[in-house]
Amino acid sequence: MRRLPEVQSELKGVDGDPPTQRSFDSAADRCTPRSGSLAEVLGEGVTRGPRSSAAPPSLNSTPPESRGNALRERGNLLLRRSDYVGAARDYDEALALFRATGDALGQAQVLMDRGALRLREGVPAQAVRDYDEALALFQAAGARAAEGDALRARGFARAEEGDLGGAVCDYDLAIQLFLQLGDREPLKPRAGSRGAADADAPGPSEPPRARPHGAAHGRALKARGDLRVRLRNLPGAARDYSTALALFQDTGDRSGQASVLKARGDMRFGQDNVTGAARDYDWALTLYQATEDHLGQAGTLKARGDLRVRQGDLAGAEKDYDHGLELFTATRDVLGQAAVLKARGDLRSVQEDLVDAVRDYDRALALFRTGFERRGQAATLKVRGDLRRKQFELVAELVGVAAADASDLEEALSDYEQALALFEVLEDGAGQAGVLRARGDLARIQGDLAAALSLYLGAKRLLDVSGNAAELSATLAEIARTHALAGRAAEARAAAEQALARADRATSAECRELAEAVLAGRVVARGEAGAKRDSRAPNGLKRFD
Repeated sequence: MRRLPEVQSELKGVDGDPPTQRSFDSAADRCTPRSGSLAEVLGEGVTRGPRSSAAPPSLNSTPPESRGNALRERGNLLLRRSDYVGAARDYDEALALFRATGDALGQAQVLMDRGALRLREGVPAQAVRDYDEALALFQAAGARAAEGDALRARGFARAEEGDLGGAVCDYDLAIQLFLQLGDREPLKPRAGSRGAADADAPGPSEPPRARPHGAAHGRALKARGDLRVRLRNLPGAARDYSTALALFQDTGDRSGQASVLKARGDMRFGQDNVTGAARDYDWALTLYQATEDHLGQAGTLKARGDLRVRQGDLAGAEKDYDHGLELFTATRDVLGQAAVLKARGDLRSVQEDLVDAVRDYDRALALFRTGFERRGQAATLKVRGDLRRKQFELVAELVGVAAADASDLEEALSDYEQALALFEVLEDGAGQAGVLRARGDLARIQGDLAAALSLYLGAKRLLDVSGNAAELSATLAEIARTHALAGRAAEARAAAEQALARADRATSAECRELAEAVLAGRVVARGEAGAKRDSRAPNGLKRFD
């Protein structure tokens, strides 16, 4: 039976090291786990360059008494290489060996690793079961710090499973346990220090105090902060991030500091605090570069690229995406590559570089499929369908719908059909609504107003539940236009008024413009005397029919 200090140090394997941070998010299509970075719960540590493609080491000459540990280590290596079958085989064999020898702590460690594998495979319910068993073994052995890590890991898995209340409970228990072990909350920065001058800056605070479990405590706080962001408890998340950052500073954990700064940058980006987000991303990049953490750098570059798109710095965004893609490729991170390619495709679509945009989307989709990432597949199919629909619309506008290339239309519809099926499996109402609205646009362009209205109303029903005000406002504006084109003036006016009433700061100017045009009578029924398909408002507004 091994000693507790050995257990606590060995947990810095698949589920223990300070995290690297991956952001597969954008405002509309987050592809990473919903409760934070999967690399974080895996605790994959620093990735300093390309992963070896050599065959995993043979264990033929390994003594029987050491075989369990060797199998576990090889399983961790295979997991990092995304060889899930091989990793599962090694974990199962190691677990059987530890059970045969009565090594409870060895069993617990392998269960933690296998739980991480289950998360990678997208089966959080099985991960929860592994973490349950590991937690019970750590508790029986009195391994308190390991118990805290198991609670944190189970909290992440519960959040992935949709059990948000259970996740909050686990994170709270983990944090309370670390406090009981002597990890008091860090003191505030000294007056006159850089940290006092700028509360956001990762500057010096009080001299470090003995916090033997400070890094693990910081990871638990960081995980709870991520969940609070998801629950829209942003003040609580900000407090957790600040405390975690101070703990990582006190323990000299630069990788941990970087992960918190990256997460806080994501939160601020979501709050439209562009300046604060940019500062956090820049600091995180500096720390990731100092620790040669290529995965951390890549994820932060992707996030900063998204931010630069928001700022209108498209050239800067493309540089960040290109650099991030190089790093994800060097580290053989399939899903990281896919996320950057999709983002770069979005950028090229904005730049109307349609050929290169489709090429990026094609590559992203293939990689998402390789990584079994359904949310990423759905989001990419949706935007590729949008691009193909745009190509069809551009040609139809010039030569008419009948003369336009039907292949663009068929490909767009195929993309939408696949995306809708995936969003339904994921129970993503907002994603389904976006696809239904896009299909409604195609039906309207083809002149099938009844089908368009049915699709828009289906999208509205889903958005009424999801509470996305901007998307609901845009859908109501399309409903208003469709009623107006069909000659139903009263229904059109009612829908347009609702669209403006539901609008918020995220609602596009185009949506407001459309609703106002309906109210002003500038969208008229097709076939009415004097109605023109290309009619424009005196102030230069775009066409609305």
